[in-house]
Amino acid sequence: MHRIFISIIIPVYNNVSYISKAIENYIAQSCSQAELIVVDGGSEDGTVEVIKHYASLNNSIRWISEKDNGQSQAMNRGIRLAQGKYISFLNVDDFYSPGVLNKVIQQLENRPGISFLVGNCHVWDQFGDLIYINRPSKTKVWHVLSGYHFPVNPTAYFYLKSIHTAVGEYNEENHFNMDLEFILKTRLFCSFTYVDEDWGNFRMLPNTKTFTEMEGDLLGIRKQKLLKKFQKEATMYIRLRVFMYQLERVYSPKISYFFRRIRDKIKFEFAKKLN
Repeated sequence: MHRIFISIIIPVYNNVSYISKAIENYIAQSCSQAELIVVDGGSEDGTVEVIKHYASLNNSIRWISEKDNGQSQAMNRGIRLAQGKYISFLNVDDFYSPGVLNKVIQQLENRPGISFLVGNCHVWDQFGDLIYINRPSKTKVWHVLSGYHFPVNPTAYFYLKSIHTAVGEYNEENHFNMDLEFILKTRLFCSFTYVDEDWGNFRMLPNTKTFTEMEGDLLGIRKQKLLKKFQKEATMYIRLRVFMYQLERVYSPKISYFFRRIRDKIKFEFAKKLN
């Protein structure tokens, strides 16, 4: 009997179109030290029947189905059921790259003491074209609190379940960016470790919560509110570093451009004199 090292949690509600793909993505990882916990919110579209089928074929899959108050509560229920030392979330329309779970376990076993491990995430559009790759390589607390560097999807990060004992569960009143809220709160508590490997895959699909929020820039507005909240909770030193880093991001290109113009002007005038 293999010990469970990582618990993968899928929160789902009425998504029969994608639930089988998500479960098959987990199975394809062929990771003997992982378990899958599917937390269904009382689906009525055939999702539960699909979950039952896969659970009957694979004893590393456990599931529950009961009404909840949204994704955050479903995530918290999954955490309480998790037997693994580390946790990751797999939304039904996202997926792990091949062999990720075994790679991550090797990283965690070879480098004991890691609390929060982060990799790269591919962001795809509805046509299967790559939009960009999220590489949250800057992990200092002011980098994360600046809003420029953080993992965009939970398929690209894995963290200790025990973190929740210190920082609490996901905010069940937050139905939109509960994962970002947790990341900001956690970064004030512990360090992040970045690995330059491609682990996660995030689909930007029409009619999903994230896509709808982006269309009206509600995603950006909610993000800024969270950033301000957690910046206020940071120390004066961290707040200063955040402010300086944001200034650097805004003005560094302009300053560089200014000095390039001066340099080019000098070269031009010097060239004229030589002629």
